Amino acid sequence: PMVPYHALPRLHELIKHDLPEPNPSMWHAYREVWPVLLRQLKYEDYFLKRALPPTARPYRGEFHEVNLSAAAE
Repeated sequence: PMVPYHALPRLHELIKHDLPEPNPSMWHAYREVWPVLLRQLKYEDYFLKRALPPTARPYRGEFHEVNLSAAAE
């Protein structure tokens, strides 16, 4: 679902316990992401896995599974 810009602070309050710590600066974020992007040139499956806080709810794969054969019918 789309969230209007003015509602983002309220959404953040609702989900912040499920999110990793934000990077302290843009430079820090680039320093974290740039090596991952370079490695993805060689290994497409490589990704950055951020540590989640202990309060985060567990990942539920069934929400992210897509049955492409059913969509094609």
